[in-house]
Amino acid sequence: MKPSFNRLADQLIIKGRYAEAQVLLDAAIQAMPAGWTPRQEDKRFVRIAFWDQEEFLAHGHRVIGMNRLTKSIVWVEGSYSRAWYQLAVVASKQGRFEHALFCLDRGLELEPDHPELWNEKGYVLGRLNSHREAFDCYVRAVAVRDWAPSSQIARALRGQGVQLVDLERLDEAEDALRRSLDLDPDSEIAHNELGHIENLRNEKDDEEETIPWFLHSFVNPPADPLTVRLLALVEDLPPIPGPKTVGSENYSRILEAFLKRGWAGFEEEFDRIVPRGRPNYADMKRDMLCEPMFSMKAHRNMADAVLGNKTVEEIFAATEQQRKRKPQ
Repeated sequence: MKPSFNRLADQLIIKGRYAEAQVLLDAAIQAMPAGWTPRQEDKRFVRIAFWDQEEFLAHGHRVIGMNRLTKSIVWVEGSYSRAWYQLAVVASKQGRFEHALFCLDRGLELEPDHPELWNEKGYVLGRLNSHREAFDCYVRAVAVRDWAPSSQIARALRGQGVQLVDLERLDEAEDALRRSLDLDPDSEIAHNELGHIENLRNEKDDEEETIPWFLHSFVNPPADPLTVRLLALVEDLPPIPGPKTVGSENYSRILEAFLKRGWAGFEEEFDRIVPRGRPNYADMKRDMLCEPMFSMKAHRNMADAVLGNKTVEEIFAATEQQRKRKPQ
């Protein structure tokens, strides 16, 4: 097998000849020497299967800068971890995202510290709407190697920004995108995404001006299955003030997030304060949902009053009657 299979595959992928690229790469991987690793060292040389010239130069600058150059560095062609990456790209182009993940995991088994493998895994997970997992991959891409070229880090930061937008964490998304532009100022993707963030903020401002906060419960109802079950459970339970459950400061943060971003904001801020792995997570969320500000029944009453379906007096009368029926 010729050692230039990576370059040949790149040419085929650029031309959209995906089936031919897949055949070439499958054959290359079948011929991979037993025990192959991207870095091999003997008494005189360090042989590394760099993916491109930018990566070769970045590694050289890092080694020289740290005065660690004790052996000659040789760039050997033919990276099998990159072959798996290229197969993942082909699969993504064909819409076979689950297979792309399989290929990327095989590549990571060979070269777990390669940022582009983590970047591409983040991209594929994003296409599968697994935005939290995708974001984690992009974070890993930034930190996994201390000599990564700036282009790989810029891509990772852009990826973080895109996923943070989908997670509705717009301030963090903007910060990640602007940091990516420090490394790649001409990135059209980053500039477009920043424009998208500005549009989302404008739309949100318009929405907040026209829709009362309590109507967000119906426009964007809770999506977390546990929250949905607990809201039904606590509907007729006695109220518990939010500060009693998580403290005044934490309650203020949760409430502010809820008023600004509805149930999505509630879930994100509550999970920051009470991690999901905590043994009493469900109990604390149940008690928090007993806070009247999060009561779906209260939201319905306010909506009825605003829409003129009920008078305030009727709502108070029904609430008082219900309170008397509850066991003391």
